[in-house]
Amino acid sequence: MGDRTRSRKPLRWARSVSVATRLAISIVVVSVISLVVATIVGVNTGQTLSDSIVDSRLDALRASAATNVAAEMTTIERAAETLGASPQVARSIDELADALADLDANPPSDLESNVEDLVDQYDVEFIEPLQEAGFDVVRRDLIDTDDLASLQLQTAYSLVDDDADSARDVDDARDGSDWSEVHRRVHPPIRSVADRLELADAFLVEPDDATIVYSVEKGPDLGTSLDVGPFSGTVVAGAVASVISDPSAGTVISDVSTYLPQGLLPVGAVATPVMDGEELAGVAVLVYSTEPITDQLTAGGDWDASGFPPTGETFMMAGDGTMRSEPRSFLEDPREHLTKAEQTGSIDEDGRVRIERSGTTVLTETAIGETLNAAQDDDESVEVRTSVIGDQAYSSTEPVPLDGVEWYVVSEVDEDVIREPLEDFGKRLIIGAAILVVVIAFAAVAWSAAMMSSIREMSERLRTWRTSTGPIDVPERSPVEIERLAASFTEMVNSLESQRAELTAARERRTELLQSMLPPQVAERVMSGELETVEEVPKVTVVVIVVAGLGELVRLGRDSANRELVDRLTAELDEIGERHGLERIKIVGDAYFAVCGHNRPYIDHAPRALSFAADAQDAVREQGTGTDHGLDVVIGIHTGPVNVGMTRETGLVYDVWGPTVSRAHDLARSGGRGQILISGRTHALLPDSVVAERVTETETDGEPGDDGDDTDLVFAVSAETVGGTV
Repeated sequence: MGDRTRSRKPLRWARSVSVATRLAISIVVVSVISLVVATIVGVNTGQTLSDSIVDSRLDALRASAATNVAAEMTTIERAAETLGASPQVARSIDELADALADLDANPPSDLESNVEDLVDQYDVEFIEPLQEAGFDVVRRDLIDTDDLASLQLQTAYSLVDDDADSARDVDDARDGSDWSEVHRRVHPPIRSVADRLELADAFLVEPDDATIVYSVEKGPDLGTSLDVGPFSGTVVAGAVASVISDPSAGTVISDVSTYLPQGLLPVGAVATPVMDGEELAGVAVLVYSTEPITDQLTAGGDWDASGFPPTGETFMMAGDGTMRSEPRSFLEDPREHLTKAEQTGSIDEDGRVRIERSGTTVLTETAIGETLNAAQDDDESVEVRTSVIGDQAYSSTEPVPLDGVEWYVVSEVDEDVIREPLEDFGKRLIIGAAILVVVIAFAAVAWSAAMMSSIREMSERLRTWRTSTGPIDVPERSPVEIERLAASFTEMVNSLESQRAELTAARERRTELLQSMLPPQVAERVMSGELETVEEVPKVTVVVIVVAGLGELVRLGRDSANRELVDRLTAELDEIGERHGLERIKIVGDAYFAVCGHNRPYIDHAPRALSFAADAQDAVREQGTGTDHGLDVVIGIHTGPVNVGMTRETGLVYDVWGPTVSRAHDLARSGGRGQILISGRTHALLPDSVVAERVTETETDGEPGDDGDDTDLVFAVSAETVGGTV
């Protein structure tokens, strides 16, 4: 009996508690539990979100940096290959080599005194700085006193007064030599390439004994042999030797190294063969430094504007772990960086001295082993690793997509920088939750009494909001927070509707733009996201028009007049093509490429192409009337299958390619002025009324003609016989 009485006391006490009190207690308990759970979830979510943001940011910085470095080196590679493909460069190497031999046989009488001045200048510019940086360098490592031609050129161009231009800016030393005469013609365009690409130097090398017959900087290496001279065995000599030993392998890209003629600046070489027909005429070498790469990876020091988080950085290292760009901490505070790097073992005492004297960490400082291991294992995940200065940092690596070198881009941000805001957030969340619990406890009692009557009003407001399609109708005497919430919600809905309308308009404009630039089928694929679909069209006719005389006219004429002439020619050829059902695909130099039947099928695509060729010939001749060099055309026409689609060579480009295009281009390049050459395949599709003269038979690339032979007949068609017959 007593036990039952005691068990009922709490029940009687509970019955005496008012509904408002119960509601207040319930609110406080639920609030406390909710806040605890919310705090835990908030901290964990913040951690996850923070990790996700860091991962995404580092991945983006790393991938972008690797792509940019590869693009920078590819630009240099293409510039070198452009020089290597120039017949003028091949002739210039020959002329410079002959002039250099003449200088060696006939040295000037005052050469000995000039050499003494040159030696003094090189002591100040090269020997002393290198020795101070810890390099074991003596004069004979820079100067070959028996190489008279080399010494004469260096004294003529490099031995300048304080007020004179640098050797890089001198086109002609006015020493009366044949070498200077050739140099006056060769130097300006190659110097322009070096300036535009921020190159340390550029060379032309003759292949017999690898003698540098030309350089932009006119340094100690000018006129020396890379086989047996003072700079044999260097990074430049290695790249040149690779090209000379196997010109068919093409361009060679070397890693950076110390190269004495560049002093303390680490440089690498991009070497490409210069061919004269089938013979190796020489080697073109572009010498690059790591300074532009550092500027690119560090955004020139503008960290915030480039999206780098605080202490975040991107640097590059080689396969041996040594730096190929400067770390952010070194650029911001070299002394502190070197102190920390020495403590972590990234550099030793001698390495610190060398970096302090040279001003660069490249080739001296090494990355931490775990970072190098991750890079060589192709581990692109974001992990906490030790940075180059010993701090724990989120780190991610990616190889630079470039043949010939083993480079890796590393993106890092200090762990403390990421953790500190998260820890502050967690503390503030806990403190805020505790304060909120106290506030709720005091406010709940007073608020709960009126809560029951307010629930019905709130329910009505919620019911009205859910069923209404217009603004929320807030009852009178509602709390100002409710009114503001309703106004914000209405404003948000209006903003979303406005953004939706703008997005729809933008999609429509994009659709119209694509439909105006691309064929309808291609435009539809691009809009659906099919950017790399390639389609093979079984039979089309390709026309290639080479405008003879245009190159000479452009070389000798005025730039503005030339641009206007080219624009007029292009516009008129486009108009003629549209009239005959052909579409221009591209213009490469003096060649105009058009095709019929690749987007819209034509049964008579071959006759249409021939009619277009005849009208185009008349149009070009008419445009060339009155010029100093009359314009004419050589036209090649071939029929066959082609590939059609979007390519990504230098961007998203619509193109048509394949053996048929190459065949038409070969025909256009092999004919004489005024000729229209068609293949046997095209001739077979023309009416019998077309008068064509058989020219020759040429080997095709394994593509049999319509008659099954392994040869493709070539016919010459006169434009005068085309009119009215096609």
